[in-house]
Amino acid sequence: MLTYSKYPFAISLEDYSKTNYGYRINIESLLENNKIVKLSRKRLEEAIAKKVSPLKNGDSTDDEVYSFYLSLAAIKASNSMIALDTYARAEANRASYFIESDNEENLIALGELIGLKIEKELIKIPWLINNNGKIVYRTLPYYTRIDEFLKIAINAQESQFRLVNSFLLNGKVYLDMKILKGLLEVGVIVRIKNIARDLEVGEELSSFSNEILRYLKLTENKIPLGKINYDAFPPCMKNFKNLIDNGKIGDEGLYQYIAFLISIGVDEDELSNVISNSLGISPNLSRKIAKAFIKVEDISPYRCDIMKKKGLCPQDCGGKHPILVYKKNFKENSSK
Repeated sequence: MLTYSKYPFAISLEDYSKTNYGYRINIESLLENNKIVKLSRKRLEEAIAKKVSPLKNGDSTDDEVYSFYLSLAAIKASNSMIALDTYARAEANRASYFIESDNEENLIALGELIGLKIEKELIKIPWLINNNGKIVYRTLPYYTRIDEFLKIAINAQESQFRLVNSFLLNGKVYLDMKILKGLLEVGVIVRIKNIARDLEVGEELSSFSNEILRYLKLTENKIPLGKINYDAFPPCMKNFKNLIDNGKIGDEGLYQYIAFLISIGVDEDELSNVISNSLGISPNLSRKIAKAFIKVEDISPYRCDIMKKKGLCPQDCGGKHPILVYKKNFKENSSK
């Protein structure tokens, strides 16, 4: 029997809660559980920024299943296909750790879950001739129907899953244990994406989805997770910050500063404070504006040459782009 703490995608959220507690637990109710919210944030951060999912999420099967589904729902709410693909691959990579040591019965059950019916039928095929001139045989103890194989393998990038590199006989694709385990990992990716497609999410997940977009921005710009290092700011951004502190920032400068902050992974609270202080508006309105800015795709400050042309560069630091200057300064400050 599949263990849900290892494979939380093996059961729906509704079936899991009904089976264990006799009533349906939905995504909205999970948001009221502070522990699950905390675990989900960590799960998302690791999956998107580091492309790995923690092997252990919490202390129980409940923690694993609920944090998996809340994380996936937040991904769905972000409307980011990149985030979904990254999360699904991270979770599949986590599952592969357990697949590697699981028993044959569970591997066959996992195959059936992802739409891959695995049958046992041992065959040996001539594989190569060794230095002594003897034929070495390859043992293939499993097979699946070609249509089921293709349904999963089409999602794989590795050449080992191409039909031309597989052994076919009478409409069957024969597999060894290594190929089977790899195919199951690919199938897990497909399974998670299919679950996400059918999940229903609402506005209550907006703060979560904004966190996901922040992690994506950090990953895109290759900036480490952690607190913002203001000492690493390029001169233009330090100047914008001083202008904001003194209530003298113009619209263009403010936009550039906001774009820069989003690009280096500032969180929603800090961005909201910047907007509130700059424009003298209420926290509620500034938060709405911050949310809208975070959702803007491809937001980025001007290149350094454009900053200079527009008179926004107070000092030539020799950089080509404010984000690159920040990364360089960040690395140098960290090594001191």
